[in-house]
Amino acid sequence: MHSPVVEAFALRYRAEPTAPVAWTAAGWQSRADLAALAALATAALAGVPAGSRIALCVRDGFAFLAAVLAVWQHRSCAILLDAADPRAPRLDLASELGAAALLDGGPTFGLTSLPGALPAGDLAAIKLTSGTTARPRAVGVGFAELIADADALERTMGIGDADRVLAAVPMSFSYGVGNLLLPALWRGRVLVLPEARHPLGFLHALRQAGPTVLPAVPALLRALLADARPLPASLRLVVSAGAQLPPAVAAAFRARFGRAVHAFYGATEAGGICYDRTGAAAEAGSVGQPVDGVQVELDGDGRVVVRSPAVGRALEPDPDLADGTYRAPDLGAFRAGELVLLGRIGDSFDVGGHKVHPREVEAVIAGLDGVRDVAVVPWQDAAGRAAAAALVVATVADEVAVRQHCARALPAAKVPRCILFLPELPRDSRGKLPREAWQRLLAAAAPAGDPWRAP
Repeated sequence: MHSPVVEAFALRYRAEPTAPVAWTAAGWQSRADLAALAALATAALAGVPAGSRIALCVRDGFAFLAAVLAVWQHRSCAILLDAADPRAPRLDLASELGAAALLDGGPTFGLTSLPGALPAGDLAAIKLTSGTTARPRAVGVGFAELIADADALERTMGIGDADRVLAAVPMSFSYGVGNLLLPALWRGRVLVLPEARHPLGFLHALRQAGPTVLPAVPALLRALLADARPLPASLRLVVSAGAQLPPAVAAAFRARFGRAVHAFYGATEAGGICYDRTGAAAEAGSVGQPVDGVQVELDGDGRVVVRSPAVGRALEPDPDLADGTYRAPDLGAFRAGELVLLGRIGDSFDVGGHKVHPREVEAVIAGLDGVRDVAVVPWQDAAGRAAAAALVVATVADEVAVRQHCARALPAAKVPRCILFLPELPRDSRGKLPREAWQRLLAAAAPAGDPWRAP
């Protein structure tokens, strides 16, 4: 399988082998260093037929870059697994996706052969959704889709040769593929790669390497707000994706650091969808306007429909993902030309004949002073009556204030009857709150004789 990304890297390597690829905790790494590490990964792949599907489970950022480059030099397809997952499920998932082998480790790479291999065909990579409510969904992409997404994002966000992009999200996630992996190998973008296993690795990279661009998730931005230290003067662009950023957090970030947070909305199935070019959308509760070259519409049910050259392919028949079109599970509305997300198809629920969209209620609660994070979910009381529950992270646990604030802006049916205050919400690395996590929280907080239940 022809790889324009491999060719682009090879041209840059031959022209200037000592040019930097990435800053790491061990110092600056060059194109020659990356080529040498990729050669070690290639040696580990000896015996695996070219044109295979090869699962990657590599946590170190520089080793991950080298492993992907090696797989593409091998003319094979990279299955991008999350290295933070337990090993047994990774092997099972790799086998289900037709991997001939699983490559892990780095800089010393290990290889595990797997049965039931499928050919790569014209797939360059297989990306996986977050799998917060079920097994991760696999989406295949060729080089055309990968390049279209990366080029559109850099063009839309104004990222260029002078930038250093801080890898605050894993490159195995779709967010990292479009904003980090492809720009580095295809465009020669310089990355800043924190030490993943060190708790202070991110802060060290942020303050030592002079990054100019920070693709982040809401949890990271909250952590930066809680830290007493300033941001480096080099940082000119901050982007938030994964989960939607509460307007209050975006406003607090601007007030504290003098920098706007630019909202970004994307999906594993479609790459980048919308982006906030002005830096005002997140504070207004929207996710901006469509990325260059992307068409975004709403169908009759209010679902977001995306048409783009970056849309991937379902590995199994799927009416919501075909022919360059993706029907997202997200509900939306357009306001002044910007997309406002109202929730997901499976997240909305009925209370007393009223349809409750969690993000509508979350936006109201997030507007209350002192609220740092919030999630609204369905709940039933002991008698089986449906209601809304709110999980709130706030500086002051004031249940009455939350209810009164909601009552001024929402119908009575949408005002949460159950309010649970927490020090933090257990969001995953993508910034999302898995269903089983909030179910456990509500169950653990159930008062005696009046159990709270998640329907």
